[in-house]
Amino acid sequence: MNCKKLVGAVLGSTLLISASATAQDWPNGDLRFILHVSPGGATDVLARRLADGMQQITGTNVVVENQPGGSGARQLALMSLIEPDGQTIGSVTASHLGMLQQSEEFDLSSIEWSCGMVLDPYLLAVRADSDIQSLEDMVAKAKANPGGLTIGGFGEASGGHVAWAMFEEASGIVGDMNWVPYDSVGDAVVSALGGHSDVAIAYVGLVKQYVESGDMRVIGIQSDTRSESLPDTPTYAEAGFDVDTTWQQFRGVIAPAGTSMEHQQALCDVVEQTMQSDELMQYVRDSELTYGFMGPEPFKAFVEAQNEAAIYWGERLESIQ
Repeated sequence: MNCKKLVGAVLGSTLLISASATAQDWPNGDLRFILHVSPGGATDVLARRLADGMQQITGTNVVVENQPGGSGARQLALMSLIEPDGQTIGSVTASHLGMLQQSEEFDLSSIEWSCGMVLDPYLLAVRADSDIQSLEDMVAKAKANPGGLTIGGFGEASGGHVAWAMFEEASGIVGDMNWVPYDSVGDAVVSALGGHSDVAIAYVGLVKQYVESGDMRVIGIQSDTRSESLPDTPTYAEAGFDVDTTWQQFRGVIAPAGTSMEHQQALCDVVEQTMQSDELMQYVRDSELTYGFMGPEPFKAFVEAQNEAAIYWGERLESIQ
């Protein structure tokens, strides 16, 4: 279902939710945490850990709700119908920026960019028994047989799709591999493990266990330095491909448009406290994420800068479809 139809379906079936609260009362009852991904992916796992920590700090239930579809379009359609009283929050990643470039319903101002949490570099992974041994090998095979290889990732125009467009251009294989969108990066990894796609674009935290078990091999990472968990995996630059490493997956928290700055700040204070807990910091280290908490104003400025790249690459994606 395309973005416009998806939004229409949600708008036609969901009632406006109203409530009243002040920042001093926050949270005033259960918090609703709407995710734009299906269960099991990296964003889902981090969000659920965050929700557990927020519950411990606030003493309030944080109800996690998965609403995948349209690379975040379904989630935003739901959030646009909710009273901006601080009681509803959402997950957000770089994938939203790609989706916003293709949306007629939403733009950056459609939500409040409340706080950023972590950054996460993209990587390319294959099954361990794949005949794709390296980035150079994948590129050579793609050029020799255009359309013969598939790569899976989260959603059309998602952050991973943009990252792939960057690699395509740098390697000279624009349009030579078929992009297959999934409802989460975890689904894309499972597909590659099952032999349903040739390559997955993912993150260290999602593939680390499969590399350690001998089921997957990572052939390259979009980072300035090698991963500590994957010391044998070259960066794109080491393999000879000049790809922008400032484009990384980011994960944060959003709120419905119109949510007061007081409510956003109260939320972000709890998010920051939760992220700095021993449990969450250990998860960040184990997943090789980069801790990067940002409050409302710094996060919005960061997103606006990232959006400039998303606009360019969104246009590039449209031009080859």
